[in-house]
Amino acid sequence: MFVEKSCTEIIVIDREIKVVGLSLQKSGLPISFASLGKLWDIYGETYRGSVKNAEIPVVEYAVCLNKIPDYIAGCRVTEIDEVEKDCLSFIIPVGKYIKDTFNAETFEQLTGEVMGKRNVKAWAKKNKVNINGQFTIEVYPREDFEKGNFQMHTLTPVKE
Repeated sequence: MFVEKSCTEIIVIDREIKVVGLSLQKSGLPISFASLGKLWDIYGETYRGSVKNAEIPVVEYAVCLNKIPDYIAGCRVTEIDEVEKDCLSFIIPVGKYIKDTFNAETFEQLTGEVMGKRNVKAWAKKNKVNINGQFTIEVYPREDFEKGNFQMHTLTPVKE
């Protein structure tokens, strides 16, 4: 039986997280919300399982670069070496983040309905936390998904 869970809290990342993935800007797809699913499809068909230096277990990340704008669909790596021509690397810096964890019965519900209803900005305002709006992160633990555990979290940097 499915039990809905969610938790929003402030965490500290004390070690950089290195991500390499497919860039929306470089993909040739239109810069739009509708392109994000297509970008993940391309990533899955072309790059999933073959990203150099991918950490095991594989954790996939979406990096939303709000100011550029760009979106990177990729995974955590141990080292950033040369990246494919359609890819970018991004280092999630050390610091404080709002971690918003939630789950759903299916992956489609998780990334569609449930994630769309989350409101980190409202939580931050209520808790008097200032958000750094330069980027946001979505974290997808592949190993859990393959076991049918559809839980993920987002990371939103906090202004210090």
